[in-house]
Amino acid sequence: MRSVDCYNESRMTDRPSRELQTLRRGIDALDRRIAPLLARRFALAVRTAAFKRALRDAARERAVLRGVLSSSRARGASARALAAVYRELFRRSLLLQRSARRERC
Repeated sequence: MRSVDCYNESRMTDRPSRELQTLRRGIDALDRRIAPLLARRFALAVRTAAFKRALRDAARERAVLRGVLSSSRARGASARALAAVYRELFRRSLLLQRSARRERC
């Protein structure tokens, strides 16, 4: 992956450049792949609620985060950005699990 250029006002126009359009199509293609995977992750997280006494498992969250950061480090991903995304995934999963528990009771 090419490194991000510094902000360059001379490259800015009212119309997106071909390169920008190509980059956006790449992002859109990834989003189409990511969204169904997130839906599957959330569905599995909800199903785990039936097997857990306490819904939040901080040790498991740390282990998942370590694994994700370890595997992404080689690809040059931002550890801070990935950690923030996964913390939000954990938070949303917990909310879904709580909701599923309330519906069952």
